[in-house]
Amino acid sequence: MPIKRERIPHVDDPEAVGKRLFDAREGAGLSQRELAFPGCSAAYISRIERGERIPSLQVLRELASRCGVGETFLAWGRKERLDAAVAEQLRKLEEAEGSGSKAERAAAYAALARAANRAARALKT
Repeated sequence: MPIKRERIPHVDDPEAVGKRLFDAREGAGLSQRELAFPGCSAAYISRIERGERIPSLQVLRELASRCGVGETFLAWGRKERLDAAVAEQLRKLEEAEGSGSKAERAAAYAALARAANRAARALKT
């Protein structure tokens, strides 16, 4: 008989995750419908926000990316917020990776690097 191993949770508390998702979504100026994507409906987002569902790690990562926050913030409440410009360039890069030409991908990577450099300089001041 196989031995069951202990499951290690990828979130601290479902209600806390829901609250953090709500705050991140509101902070990004997104409605539940705007945040939704294939595999994660607005109704499912609502249930996560109410603490009724725990999103999978993959869904948690996508929600964090779309809200411009780190996945560890949504999962555990650790503040690793992405700079808004960096988050936007990261979204554009993901789009270019999915459907862009080699030149579009190169431009997207360059734009992300510029945004990251600006964010790093802002942290130093």
